[in-house]
Amino acid sequence: MTSSLSGVHYKGFTVQNLLAYVHERFGEETARLAVESLSAELRPHTDPRTTLAVGWVPVEAYFGIVQHVVDQHFEGKAAGAQTIGYEVTLRDIHSIFKMVLRFTTPNMVLGMARRMWRSYCDQGELLHSDENGMGVLTLRQFSYQTPVSLNELAGGFKAYLECSSAKNPRVEVIAPAADGALRWRISSG
Repeated sequence: MTSSLSGVHYKGFTVQNLLAYVHERFGEETARLAVESLSAELRPHTDPRTTLAVGWVPVEAYFGIVQHVVDQHFEGKAAGAQTIGYEVTLRDIHSIFKMVLRFTTPNMVLGMARRMWRSYCDQGELLHSDENGMGVLTLRQFSYQTPVSLNELAGGFKAYLECSSAKNPRVEVIAPAADGALRWRISSG
């Protein structure tokens, strides 16, 4: 790794699932060009022959692909990453898990967020709290912070809430905490 990488890692299956989604939604050429847009150092992490689904890969591989799709299909607007995060997450939540989520409340899903986060990412702590009657998700100690990553995560959180009993969930990126922790406001109804 070079010093330009954040040191944050996602499980390998996240990159493979993202590429499958990009291929299905935007076409083979977009998926190929997204991989080609990555640095030579990151490209090997996109190959299912050399990357284990349960192995760790730099998040720059994942978010580099998201950035390419945002640039090509969402006019470079970071908010487009919310669509990607939402659709990738909905696609990847298995039908059995979706059935189980239907019997949960949004607070139950948010309460499980901490444990679920660590099964996907090797860095950071995802916490849920209430502030002024609104739910807030806070991601502490996560060093990879870009407008695209913040919005992609927001879309994924929305998908999980939607699969629970939340009605019309909304996830809004809000100002970081004083310690630099990332934050999202959660509302529904």
